[in-house]
Amino acid sequence: MNHYERLGVPSSSDFNELKKAYYKRVKECHPDLYNNSAAKTEEFKLLVAAFDVLSDPGKRKRYDCSITPESIGGLSAGSSFDFDDNSIMDSVADDVLEELIVGNNPPEDARLATLFLDLERTLVFMSYREAKNLFHQKRYRDAKGLFLQVTALAPSNILYRYHLARTYFVLGQYRQAVFHYKTALDLGEHRIPPQNLFRIRDELAALRRKRMPWWTAVLNFLGGPEERPALAPDVEMLRSMNRALSKLSREKNILAPESGQRKSLTGGVKK
Repeated sequence: MNHYERLGVPSSSDFNELKKAYYKRVKECHPDLYNNSAAKTEEFKLLVAAFDVLSDPGKRKRYDCSITPESIGGLSAGSSFDFDDNSIMDSVADDVLEELIVGNNPPEDARLATLFLDLERTLVFMSYREAKNLFHQKRYRDAKGLFLQVTALAPSNILYRYHLARTYFVLGQYRQAVFHYKTALDLGEHRIPPQNLFRIRDELAALRRKRMPWWTAVLNFLGGPEERPALAPDVEMLRSMNRALSKLSREKNILAPESGQRKSLTGGVKK
């Protein structure tokens, strides 16, 4: 059974159809409704995995390429979307944590695994996925409206800032695009350890070249193009380990705070 069949939707389904089918299926197999049945838990995990893949344009494109056209009702591999879904932050793991946790206000007892199982409760996440789908349907103004909403709800989320900046760029609103690209970079610099965000830096540089080609040419002539800092393998490994440990520490503090207080994901403390 492929992901489309598991959700009970045709291969041509848009985001709203996927979300509607997901909510319907959740009610039919959520383990809480069946005394935490092991069979229902496994069914629910597969359902969540299906929705996670099909609701994301990049993941869906790769998935379509991995299965035969016959298995999804004749859809040509990769014809739904055209999107390069490399990590936006410093790793795919960073992207996953950012998308599901930062600004989504998860329950105090949540773990990363349970967040994936509770996608129906993460309304900010759902709006973000919907905005991504609108963007890749070239409905840029509709996408901008949703990206503005999720960015207002989660102002410290780097992914939301990035996609809002990218949407402004496509719409030719370069001043706004620069602002949100630079805000995303500033957020990354204040993470522990800092995020390099090379992809965002590259896109900001491309925007500036497009907006002010003469000024970019002058800067390149005077100082040459900006080079990415090269890290020795052992330093890079140490940074990766520090990042992983920092995330574990933050997750512990955020999801299991002491003294009955709940730490806000944007830096404050909630009673």
